[in-house]
Amino acid sequence: MFAPKLAILPEPQLKLWSELAQTPSMFTLYGGTAIALRLGHRSSVDFDFFAWDTFVPAELVATIPYLAGATSRRSAANTLTVTVERDGPVQMSFFGGLQLGQASTSEPVEGPGFAVASLLDLAGTKAAVVTQRAEVKDYLDIHALLTQARIPLPEILSAAAIIYGDEFSPLIALKAISYHDDPALADLPASMRTDLIAAVRSVDLEHLPAIEAVKLRSKR
Repeated sequence: MFAPKLAILPEPQLKLWSELAQTPSMFTLYGGTAIALRLGHRSSVDFDFFAWDTFVPAELVATIPYLAGATSRRSAANTLTVTVERDGPVQMSFFGGLQLGQASTSEPVEGPGFAVASLLDLAGTKAAVVTQRAEVKDYLDIHALLTQARIPLPEILSAAAIIYGDEFSPLIALKAISYHDDPALADLPASMRTDLIAAVRSVDLEHLPAIEAVKLRSKR
């Protein structure tokens, strides 16, 4: 169990916080908010819950009390995104039926007690995310994972390979982490760019560390 850095949450998210104890145990918090709750390096507003089990969105809404009256943004098989009002909007997403592997054991958070992904798994997912989009927040997260959590980049790449299997390319991830010319990354501090590039240059793709998976990626 870990003590969350609640100062990173805006007021509406803080008002919802204790109610998150109602989240079904099949779900684990991933995403930027999970990283920020562990490291406290930036503010974050969305709650993204992942599950290996499947679910029916309408049944999930009926099961979780804090979703009563929520505005649906997206509803599909094993996918639900809603906005919950607590004197301000809180976006919540639930994803089920995932085949993701797991590099390290998740951990309950003090208070509500729901599971939060390990920093190693959160780092692995971020390494994949930056290959799909260019957003400053993702690079802030990776920088914090490298410098605050002190997770070596080779270990992050190995974790991503456990999580995503052959769908993940360490080479493409390294290129994404070190490429900052996209206009969307204009606000990324120069010092962080330097740190990220240095981390990438230190990686030997031929000798990534071996990590024993907690959970192997499922095959479709």
